[in-house]
Amino acid sequence: MHTIWTRSILAWPVALLLRVGGFGGSGDSVATRFANLLLTWQDRANERHVLASLEAHMLRDIGLSRADALREVTKPFWRA
Repeated sequence: MHTIWTRSILAWPVALLLRVGGFGGSGDSVATRFANLLLTWQDRANERHVLASLEAHMLRDIGLSRADALREVTKPFWRA
């Protein structure tokens, strides 16, 4: 949980800068792509954290087994 919280603290200023145009330049700038990558990583980590907390009947509802969920949850945040 600590790493997810840390990523959240680090990523929200980046998201704010993107929304208000704080980096300047075009939407395809290196800074924008990097910020989007960080936000993607944060989303992935958060989603995996939620997936890990689901009970067996909830996993069945979305068509996953506990083994499927475990395989996804154990991936590093940078891996899709």
